[in-house]
Amino acid sequence: MVMLAGCVARGAYAAAPQNAASPVEIADESYMGEFFMDEPDRKDPFVAGLLSWGWPGLGQFYSQDYAMGSFFLLADIMQKGLFVYMLFYYSDKYSDNDRLVRLRDMETRDQTIIIGYVFSILVFKTVCVINALHAADVYNKDIYFPYWKSQKKSRLSFEMRPGGLNIGVTRSF
Repeated sequence: MVMLAGCVARGAYAAAPQNAASPVEIADESYMGEFFMDEPDRKDPFVAGLLSWGWPGLGQFYSQDYAMGSFFLLADIMQKGLFVYMLFYYSDKYSDNDRLVRLRDMETRDQTIIIGYVFSILVFKTVCVINALHAADVYNKDIYFPYWKSQKKSRLSFEMRPGGLNIGVTRSF
């Protein structure tokens, strides 16, 4: 049925006089030979870092580094689970008659563990942000510079001269 409609339409168009205006207007002919290609969006390292600071692993997912994003997300879940455990443990250990638990009322060992935990949160978030920045840079480099251009290359050259042997080493980044 579709083929029959196509043949009828072609026959009706062919039967039209040549000097009559065609029903379909042709666009400006200067654009007919050009080929447009959508280039992929660049990943902004600032956005990747900001996302990773807010939720570890999200900046890596934004930069399409799914393995590291999953690692940081899992580590963040484990760190939050440890926080909940510590909250209940120290609350049970130091609370008496609905009294608030203060850091200065705790043993030195427990104070050290809590301070170390807070420090580990800051270090973890900083490492996550730095990795997200790196992941965004690697993504942009892979998208805008082909793989063969982005490779680190080394070249070794030898040259024999009457005065001796010249050895050259070239390293490109």
